[in-house]
Amino acid sequence: MVQAGNSDQALMDSIRIFYQPVVRLADLRTEYVEVLARSENAEGELGGAATIVDAMTAPDRSMELTLSIMERALEQYESFQFGALGLGLAFNLPLDVMLHPRLVERMEAERARHHMPAAKIRFELTERDPVHDLPAARAVITRLRDAGFGLALDDITPGMPHLKELMAMPIRAIKLDRSIVISADKPAQDFVRAMAGQAAASGQDVIAEGIETQMLRRRMLALGVTHGQGFLFSRPLPADKLQDYLRRPMPGLTPAVPRQILA
Repeated sequence: MVQAGNSDQALMDSIRIFYQPVVRLADLRTEYVEVLARSENAEGELGGAATIVDAMTAPDRSMELTLSIMERALEQYESFQFGALGLGLAFNLPLDVMLHPRLVERMEAERARHHMPAAKIRFELTERDPVHDLPAARAVITRLRDAGFGLALDDITPGMPHLKELMAMPIRAIKLDRSIVISADKPAQDFVRAMAGQAAASGQDVIAEGIETQMLRRRMLALGVTHGQGFLFSRPLPADKLQDYLRRPMPGLTPAVPRQILA
């Protein structure tokens, strides 16, 4: 069980969990969901992610908040029986948590307590703090891989520091930043094609963020992207709505998108 000081308990109590599906672009099957945490105020209004991100001011505090989010998502995973649907979960992992000396130990304990297979958990390294200590990053990523967890690089752009070195580490996927996905410029599309080719050669998935139209879905498929997330498929959903979404005959199809368009 995650322990918190009094100063953070109110924030933890305010956290609400949402899930955004990540689908295979070829057949629209939902493989996993990204776990999104939002804080709710006394009036029941949801804030953005910044409230939680801004509270992560030190490694230990970041670890406890990250574990609190993970704990709640795993509890819902059990209670809504998402495992029976083969669903995976992806958690955002700030750099200071990734480099925490007890990261793997704490994550493994939380996973085991909820009987969640490590192979169904993916951590997404956020770009809020660029990686500078590459040997330390490789050591942690390797330990996570050896424990059975997956890891993805989030918010990939051409200007991401040490992109080549990070791509060579034992990661399962890369996530292309929305700014690159929606751009119609040739350099952006060349970058997507190059990243998709490099990832395919390494057996890695490529996820495009921010897909909102069929045109973007088709473009990403043509460039070699394997997965996508965005409002075309679904907005972030609470657990009960996610359960309904996953039970549809064609997971990944929203009412706003006519079935014949996706044929």
